Parts: sequence; structure tokens; C-alpha cells
Amino acid sequence: MRWMNAKRIAELARGLTQIRGAIYALIACVALALALYSCTEPPTQSQSTIQPPTSAIADATPIAAALTPQPPIEPAPTPTAVPDFAPLPEDARFTQIAAGERHVCGLQADGTPLCWGRNVNDSLKIPGGNLTLSQISAGKNFTCGLRIDGAIACWGDNYRGQSSPPDGVFDEIATGEKYACALDDGALICWGNGFPDGAATIQEVPPLSAIQAGVDLACGLTSDNDMACWNNGGEDPANTSDNDDSEFEIISGPFTELAVGLSHVCAIRNDGSVFCEGDHYSRRSSPPPTKFVQISSGLHHACGITETSDIECWGSGVPGATGERLSAPEGKFTAISVGWRNSCALSANGRAVCWQQPDIQNPSELPEAFGGVKFEQPTELFPLPSGDLVVVERNGLIAAYSDEPNAAPPKTLLDLTDETVCCIYETGILSAALHPQFEEFPFLYIYHKVVSKHAHGENVPGFTGRLARFRVVEGADIRDSELAILDVPLPGELHSGGNIRFGADGMLYLGIGDNLSPEKAQSLDTLIGKIIRIDVRGATPEQPYRVPPDNPFVDNPDARPEIWAYGLRNPWRMDFSPDGRLFIADVGYNKYEEISLAEAGANLGWPICEGNLCEEGIDADADGLTAPIFTYGRSDGCAIIGGVTAPRLNNGFVFGDHCSKRVWLLEQDERQGWRARPLAQAEGFIISFGVDADGTMYLLSKHNPIIRLQPEVGEE
Repeated sequence: MRWMNAKRIAELARGLTQIRGAIYALIACVALALALYSCTEPPTQSQSTIQPPTSAIADATPIAAALTPQPPIEPAPTPTAVPDFAPLPEDARFTQIAAGERHVCGLQADGTPLCWGRNVNDSLKIPGGNLTLSQISAGKNFTCGLRIDGAIACWGDNYRGQSSPPDGVFDEIATGEKYACALDDGALICWGNGFPDGAATIQEVPPLSAIQAGVDLACGLTSDNDMACWNNGGEDPANTSDNDDSEFEIISGPFTELAVGLSHVCAIRNDGSVFCEGDHYSRRSSPPPTKFVQISSGLHHACGITETSDIECWGSGVPGATGERLSAPEGKFTAISVGWRNSCALSANGRAVCWQQPDIQNPSELPEAFGGVKFEQPTELFPLPSGDLVVVERNGLIAAYSDEPNAAPPKTLLDLTDETVCCIYETGILSAALHPQFEEFPFLYIYHKVVSKHAHGENVPGFTGRLARFRVVEGADIRDSELAILDVPLPGELHSGGNIRFGADGMLYLGIGDNLSPEKAQSLDTLIGKIIRIDVRGATPEQPYRVPPDNPFVDNPDARPEIWAYGLRNPWRMDFSPDGRLFIADVGYNKYEEISLAEAGANLGWPICEGNLCEEGIDADADGLTAPIFTYGRSDGCAIIGGVTAPRLNNGFVFGDHCSKRVWLLEQDERQGWRARPLAQAEGFIISFGVDADGTMYLLSKHNPIIRLQPEVGEE
């Protein structure tokens, strides 16, 4: 047997997560319907003032009854029955509760179990024979309980033998994903996944007084109240020796209670504080500095009951930095159980209150637009007044498509493919937008890279970022109508930015990256690393644009008057909310991706700060910088891709990450400030987003069909 130091568990968990990551990506894609019919009136969503700029993490969406039901104003409609779904009876009361993946079971006052939720693999099929239990534990799609006489009863999924417990008398039981363990006078016995020959006693683990099982890890408390953790990730942990890789971890305590998730463990110390270890999201988000009396873990998050009987939750499957929190139901509680994404707690009167973490749609669940036609590198999507959708491609083609069945072929608006350099580095058409009064002024604006000689000398071509306008005439080649509005020298190949947006004030806003020259982002004598604001109304070749007189630097002789905000690295995408706020998603360097709310004259910090991490001695608030409202680290992605405000999701800001291919909704919570919750998992590398006239969101990715991002249930 080989003992490891306290850091080894992180390495163990990391390896296990890589081996089985594909399996657990699918877990997150299954919609949870727990306690659907125990809902009372939904909580009122109110807007709050902007909170201090901090990172945020996903919240938990309440889906079950409040502690004290409020009488509805109008009679509630009779709920429609859902196949294979058992609702939670409103009059049910429990002494214990256990949450699995898509089901929950509780022990009633007489010790009989009651289960509700989705009946996956007979997870709700409780065995008969007057089953009375003293303890209950729920795994992925199965449940085990400890009978009054110490024998074990299990029901539900038995594909790995997890519902076939050994005979004997036991003191405690714990279920993991596809396995279960029990204690026999301190001895550890496990069965199911990883134990092909049935139950096995794990001799190398010291005598334990308590156990908890997760997905890849299981842990127990020793007689000294230390933690002993071992691998239950599919190998046979019963066959351990000094020469193999099945290792056990001892973490010094003392601890009073522990909880295990996907590949992390959290435990309550004697003083009530919480310790977490493991290489997953719950570690990256530290537990709150308060005292706890109970704790429980899900896949990527954990919750606990504090000494004041409140619930605190932290961690998630979304990006975030240390110290962030998840929402939790208000009230006083006596017990808690956290499942894969769902959580349940018991109030003082034994009533179950359940909620769930936001689910993620996988590519197979997302409907394809335009009959599934694939686009190589689409950069923009927006509606025409006719209802057709304009798709802009980096290779120089801009066309209008109908998203209706049996639609006519697309209509080309502008074809620059024969003169567009694409698609190495950041070349081609990077952004486009229609005039806000398009029916009266049928102008199409594009920002693209054109070949020039300024960058590397007369004989070696470079690039210029060009903002240009075209007059759209149906059925006509409109290239000759081009009016070059603004040229921005871009000697570098990357960080071109290039997003065009019109504000409610009618002005054109353009984001320009630092072009690999970070110092220029802080210099006001160049447009590089800036958001510019110009007036293109009535543009002529002689005066292609005007500088609005209320721009923040028009009276500064040392500044370019077009500048509206500065200190940006690569503002690839930005968008206005209906109330006029400008969300900017700025691609980070090597530490943080960030989203900011910019105002006129704002200094967004780059390269003095990256996210909330500033140079030594610099405080963003004290030194006049605008700190981001949300950041995430490079361990969760490589390049933030904003973003559109979502009309069907309370005008939250939808964004994604180019590398992780995940999509989130950033929204403002009246209790916790800004937070992000997962919406979908894309199949291709995310490039951009769009919204049609009806508020439906579209996801644009590389070498894939454009897909529709459906709003969550209840948002229609």
C-alpha cells in the first residue's frame, strides 16, 4: 500500500476526469424534472443595481415548493401528467432525503421510503414487503437503504450490479454513480462498477466510522477523524498493492462530516469551517467563510446547512473564480442532499424543498437552422425587415436565408469572395450590421481586412481594418456602391476586434483590438484597443463620418476624438441591452476572459489589468479603471466569444468560449450580483451569436450548421 500527500488527490481526480470526461459531459445534458409539481408561485424576479464587479457562477433554479405555500391569486390549472414522472406529494413529510440524478427518495416518519422524479431504469420502483429503513442513499439511477435489521435493500439500475448488495449486517451505506459501499463494523465493502465479481472488502483502507461515495472518488472518516479517499472510478480498488496505481489518500483532520462529488471532496472541520480538495469546479470556488453543520456534494457543486440553519451553495460546471456562490432557497432547514445537478433539503416540519442546477443542451438536442446547411466560418447573423436572416461569412459572402421549411435558395447581398483574403489569422469580413432604419436607408456596413502596404514595407503587403458602407439593391451587384468610411492600420496579424453595433442614439460603435500592441490600448492617440463611436448618417465621400460632439475626448487635443472607451485587448463581440448598457466580451491573454459594462470615457484596464488581476499597487476602483462584471480563468476556456442580449431570457447576455465550446447566460441576481449559468454545449468552435426579429438566438460555429438556442422551459 502506498500513502500519498494531501496534494495527490488532485492529481488522481484530474486523471480520472480525463478518462471518463466523455461520459459525464452527457450527464450534464439530461434535463432534470425533480419536484415539478410541488411548485408554488415562482419567486418574483426583480432588477437590482449593479453589484461591485466580481466574477459570478451559475445559480440554482428553484423548482419545488417554498416552505410556506402562498395561496395563488387565481386557481392553478391542473398539471398535465408527464410519462415516467412521479410528482412529489404535497403532504409528504420526511426525516431523511437522498437526491440522485433524476430522482429523489426520502424516508417518511415510519421509515418507509417514498421516491419521486423520473423513473429511469426503475429508479422509482421500491421493493415491496413492508420495507422499513433507517438510512437511505441515492446514486445515479438507483437507491440503497439500510434496513432496521442492518440488511441492505437496493432498487433501480443494476447494469453494473450496483443494486445487488451483499448479504450481512451493516452500519452505514453510501451510493456513488454506479457502485455502492457499506461499513461492517468499520470494514469497507463495495460492489457494483469496478467489482465484476460482486462485493469485495477493501482491506487496505483503515477502519472507518462514516463513508460517502461520488463518481470517481469515495471517502470515509477514520477513527482519528481524518479522511481516507480511494478510487472507485472503474478499476478494481479491492486489488491494491504497493506496485500498482490504485492508491489511497489520507487527509489530516479532524473532520466531522464529509461529501464527495465527481472528483472532489469537501469536509466540515471541528470548528465548522469547510475544507475542499480535488481538481474540479467546487475547488475553484471556495466555500463561504461561515460555520456548517451538514454538507453534501453534487457533480460540480456542493451545498451545506450553516449553524443558523440556512443553506449556502458553491461551485458549478460553469467558469468562475474563487469565492463565488450559487443561489439557494431561503428558509431554515434541517437536512440536505445534493445530487448530480439537483438538490433537496428538509425544512423543520419535514417538508422537501428541491431545486436544480441549470441543465445544458448538447448538440444533438439543438435544432439546426436553414435545413442543416454547413457554414465554414460565419461571423454574424441578423434579420432583414422581410424576416429573412442575413448570414455573414469571413470568406466575403453575405447572403439572406429563410429559416422556413422548403424555403427558396438564399439571396446574395454582397459577394467579395474574389477579393477577400481568408481565412488565416483574423482576416476576411469580421462583422456587419444594417442601418437601424434600413427600410428608409438600405445600407449595409461591414468591417473587413483589406490588403495594404503600410505594415511591412512597400514590397510586403500588410492589412488595414476597413469600415465600409454598401447600398443594398435586391438582385444587383452592390460592390460598386462601396463607401470607405474609416481605415485603421493593423500591422499585426491578430487582435483585430471588428464588431459593429448601432446604439439607440443612432451612432455606430466599432470595437478594435490591440493588434498585438498592448501598450497602444492605453494610448489615446490611436484607435487600436478602443471602442469608437461615430456618426455615419448622411455620409459622403468628402465626409464619410462625423464625430459626435458628446464623445468623451473631443476636447482633448492629444486624443482621437472618435474614442468612446479604451483599454481593450480584443473586443471580438459586444452588444447593447434594451436599456442602453453595452456588454463587451474582451478576449484575455493567459489568465482571464472578461465581460465588462462600458460607459463613455471608460478605461477597461488592459494591459494594466487582466480581468480583476492588476499590476502590483493598482486598484481598479481607486485608480479610475472599470473592472469587469464577470471573469473566468483559462482552465475553463481559451477565448470568450460574446455575445448577444437575449430577449427571451430577461435580456441577459449570452456568451460562449471558443475552445470549451460551451454557452452561458450572464444575468444579474438581486442577491449575488452577476452570475452565469450554462445553456448549451456546441459541437464546433464557437465564432459568434445572432438574434432574429422574434428574439430567437442563434449559435454560429466553425464548419457546422447554425443552430437555434431554444429558451428554457417557461420562457416562451
